[in-house]
This record gives sequence, structure tokens and C-alpha cells, in this order.
Amino acid sequence: MGGIFLISKPKITHVHPKKRLGQHFLRRKEIAEKIVDSLQATDKDTVVEVGAGTGELTRLIIKQAGRVVAVEVDETCFPTLQVLADLNHNLELFLDDVRKLDLADYREALVLGNLPYHLSGEILFWLLGQRKYWQRAVLTVQAEFAARLVAEVGSHDYSALSVVSQTFLEVEKLFDIPSSAFVPPPKVKSTTIRIKPLEGVELPVSEDRFIKFVRACFTHRRKRLANNLKMMGIPTPDKLLEELGHSPTVRPQELSAHDYVKLINAAR
Repeated sequence: MGGIFLISKPKITHVHPKKRLGQHFLRRKEIAEKIVDSLQATDKDTVVEVGAGTGELTRLIIKQAGRVVAVEVDETCFPTLQVLADLNHNLELFLDDVRKLDLADYREALVLGNLPYHLSGEILFWLLGQRKYWQRAVLTVQAEFAARLVAEVGSHDYSALSVVSQTFLEVEKLFDIPSSAFVPPPKVKSTTIRIKPLEGVELPVSEDRFIKFVRACFTHRRKRLANNLKMMGIPTPDKLLEELGHSPTVRPQELSAHDYVKLINAAR
């Protein structure tokens, strides 16, 4: 099992952010406090922190939550996190890739983290796959990524990611964070979001099949949706769309998440 790391006489060490890991360490305490407070954790909660880094959020959340599982893959961060774990009985370390963590071991968990920009999508889909095991999450992501999650139907940012996230999640944009709050400063803006799994989601197919279907529908965003459906081997897509109350010329970004659920049901 991942997460086992032993070090003799651990001590806090300076860590240089690694470009290959997409590391940008938050260095503004007032912003870190705002992120942690947005999770609304209590001493009855278990919090899984994704990408603990050098412990900026960890130091704060261990004062609020009853149990904290800090997840980090960068070995140079391990000594600092180990010092924190030695000093705080409610802090556990999982020193490995977060996607190897089984949230079934932490039922009803809260999730916290400043996500590496290049892995935000993968981590979000990891959370989607385990959403019955967590209650809510507060995540800091690239502003553009956050905009796509909450985008309205027909808008420039509306995409397959928008459809999938709005099918399974309640997404709320909380606040933006300036690049100057991080070391090194990223070239893009950051946004903190809060997400919660939606209850009672019913699909006529498996979740994996639905997600692949939505992605395929957006293969050629600027073309008619009927063209994309035809490429998937769906017969008479124009007629199918008309039967569902849509124009045959409708484009992928003009259907809501609910529309896509009805579409895949009719296309089976």
C-alpha cells in the first residue's frame, strides 16, 4: 500500500518547487485560511488533503478537523510533513499518488487541496468515480478550468467537462487568487471552488459510457451535433434530435446536461 515512509530524525527542510510536478506553493497565510475555512470542517470530520506540499493548508486544517490524511507524492516534502505528523496525533500521511487512494477507507470525508493545474481534470474524474465516499471538496484550480465547470449552456466556456461536472456535481466558484500568492507565481489565474456530489443521479447507461459519449459529442464543437452522432454510428441523427425537441442544426454546446442524459437514452 502507498503512503508508508520512514525517516530518522525528520526535520523541516527547504523545498524547491518542481516544474515537472506543476508545483506552485501558496505563501499567503490569509488566503490559506480563507481556503481552509471554506471547507467548514469540524472535529468530527475526516479531511483528505490532496497535494499537501510543504503543509501550508495542513497546518491550518489539523486545528479544525478530527482527522487529516495528507497526501503528497514529492519525496522532498516528506520530512516537513513527517515533522507535522509527529507533532499532531490527528495527522496521517499518504505519501503517494492520490489516485491510488481508496476513499472507501475514509467514508463521509471532506476533500481539500490546491491541485496541480495539469492534473486537475484527472483528479476531478478520480473524485467523480468515488463520489459516494465524500461529502464536499474545496479545491483551488486554474481559473479557466473552474470557468468550464460552471459554464452556462451555449457559452464560450461550455464543454464536455461542463456537461459531465454538472451531471454529477454541484459546483460553486468561491473566489479568485492572484498569481503573486504562489511561489513561483503561475502564468495563469487561480480560482477556489467548492463541489458536492449531486444525489439521485440516474443514468440509462454506465457512468463511463456516458462520459465517453459526451466527449464524443464535443469532438467537433463548431459542427452540428448530428454530424458527431453520425460519426459515432448513430443512424438518422437529425430525426433523433427532432424527436427530442431539438433542431437538426443544434451544436454540442447548446444542450444541457439533462439533455445529454435524454439523448444517450434515446440513442441506445
